[in-house]
Amino acid sequence: MVIAAESDAPVGAWRHSHTLVHPRGPSEPMLGHVHNEATLRLAVQWPTPGVVAVRIGGEVDLASLPRLTEMIRQRLRAASLDAVVLDFSEVTYASSAALELLMTARRRCKQRGIELVVVPGGRPVGHLLELAGLTELFTLRPDLPAALNHT
Repeated sequence: MVIAAESDAPVGAWRHSHTLVHPRGPSEPMLGHVHNEATLRLAVQWPTPGVVAVRIGGEVDLASLPRLTEMIRQRLRAASLDAVVLDFSEVTYASSAALELLMTARRRCKQRGIELVVVPGGRPVGHLLELAGLTELFTLRPDLPAALNHT
């Protein structure tokens, strides 16, 4: 199950409407089903003009890949986009589908002249990038605030 939306509703409103709303700030915990880590959780922020941050939590695998890819594709079509931040710090499981997602995002960003900044978190995405030898291909930052400061 994927819970994703953009909304100005107050934090916590998703519990009743099945809609994920914007967090108030980067330091807030990821929204989603708190007791079900298998649920893919997405939050989209526009912290500054031209910058979009996509926070991803839960599991990134073949089942979630099409929706994640579509979400990122839609964000890359935004007018006047200068940078995309993909924050994987709250991902609990990542298969090789996460690498496919990152390589697709990298290719699309490069085609449009958009900077891609990745927050791999520790395990599992950071570990996958290291094992695959792909860390040099991405601009990596340790957390979302550092990534946003870079853009």
